[in-house]
Amino acid sequence: MYVLLAGLFLLCLSTGKVTASDDIKNKVKGKWEITVPDAPYEYQKYAVDIKEKDGTILMDFKGGDLNAKDQKFTIKDGKLTGNIYAGEYVKILIWEEKGEIKGSADTSMGILPIKFKKVVAK
Repeated sequence: MYVLLAGLFLLCLSTGKVTASDDIKNKVKGKWEITVPDAPYEYQKYAVDIKEKDGTILMDFKGGDLNAKDQKFTIKDGKLTGNIYAGEYVKILIWEEKGEIKGSADTSMGILPIKFKKVVAK
């Protein structure tokens, strides 16, 4: 009996984790304006298009000298993570907190906050 209950508990846990992963994917899809206020001026503003292809999240970044297409992001601990080259390799983390999409960029200057603003179609 205990083995059956333990098995059901583990099954429910794994289903919850898949749902959380799908949740962040669905919430970030679309077009965004992102700003990194603490970055040098030429690296502060980007247009980002986030899409899903074959279960993988792909992001296109455009701004300043950066024009990076199909940057692959993976889900780890409920957060999207990936690396892009913007003058140096930068590790990006994206998550949801209190209904808001937030992010950070791990750079040689330290960890910089990223602000997200959804682009609304006119």
